[in-house]
Amino acid sequence: MSILYYLISFFMIVNIIVFVHEYGHFLAAKRVGVKVTKFSIGIGPEILGFNDKDGTRWCFSLLPVGGYVMMLGDGDVASSTEDEESLKGLSEEEKQQSFPAKSNWEKILIAFCGPLFNYLYAFVVIFFMGIFYGTPTYEPIIGNVLKDSPAEKVGIMKGDKIISVDDQAVERYRDVILKILDNESGEVKFKIERNGVQQEIVVAPEIKEVKKIIGGVKKTKIVGIVSGEPVFKERGILESIQLAFEECFNATKEMCTMFSKLFAGKKSLDDFGGVVRMAEVAGDLSKTGSFALLIMFTVTLSLNLGFINLFPLPVLDGGRILISFIEEITKKKFNKTLQEYVMMACAILLMCLMLLTTVNDVLRIEVVSKFVSSIMG
Repeated sequence: MSILYYLISFFMIVNIIVFVHEYGHFLAAKRVGVKVTKFSIGIGPEILGFNDKDGTRWCFSLLPVGGYVMMLGDGDVASSTEDEESLKGLSEEEKQQSFPAKSNWEKILIAFCGPLFNYLYAFVVIFFMGIFYGTPTYEPIIGNVLKDSPAEKVGIMKGDKIISVDDQAVERYRDVILKILDNESGEVKFKIERNGVQQEIVVAPEIKEVKKIIGGVKKTKIVGIVSGEPVFKERGILESIQLAFEECFNATKEMCTMFSKLFAGKKSLDDFGGVVRMAEVAGDLSKTGSFALLIMFTVTLSLNLGFINLFPLPVLDGGRILISFIEEITKKKFNKTLQEYVMMACAILLMCLMLLTTVNDVLRIEVVSKFVSSIMG
């Protein structure tokens, strides 16, 4: 029952974010005069749907993860290829409503509006949360210290406020986590405040090693501190606007840093979560009964989806933008055969990455971790 609860929570959240993303593509396509033939939430065979007055088929598909907008002349659901064969037999007026008939700048607009709407969704949600309910802030205050952990052994206590980590000031609990992960010295220096008195404490994180199925060892730093409950703070209109900008900017900056470290070899894919981890977080937040925290989680996912879709890979919106830009500069159509091969290679790469992050998520589960360690010696 618990697994079912996690899955339902996850699918509901993901489909909200996917709808926002695809609706951005939909509105942009309609704005430049492209006929949208299908708007699907989920992938695979259709379960139910209806046709609107403009001939767009709105539907739910069997697998409730992902979604797509199909436009007249699309060669695939990612709009990364064009199917001019499907336009044969149509009148010139009808052909002008196809995706291939539009200018490169119009194609770029359509592709860009998906990620843009993910960012707009995050901005609007943070703005209205700040005004009407309050946005959750995890202050750098320790909510709990795990028994027999490195933190407990050096005297860190529940209620301690963390002022800085490795001489770098922190404002949020998330800053603490990021600086611990970035530490490569083997010892983390905390400046804490307790009862109005500041002191420095050095912690040597415990390194937990787990053998991976595909070979190698996954190392996890364990300090043993847990955040406290979030504080909800209502804000005025101007402050909410500023906060929304800051949160979107900071999230983008963090993702740029994470991926740059990944490409530089300073991070591994083990540090990234997949669908299992997202389902776990969604389920846990649902169980808390805090609708506000669940909504803020959709903001995080929306920003992640918007950011990743701007990567210049053919199966993503960034790939469509790049191809259209190259065609605009060179005044030549991209080689269709080459484009299809590159798209196929990228699709395989993304599926492998999804599989790998899913395996990582499963290995984080304690029971599975112990089982894998036992069978692999």
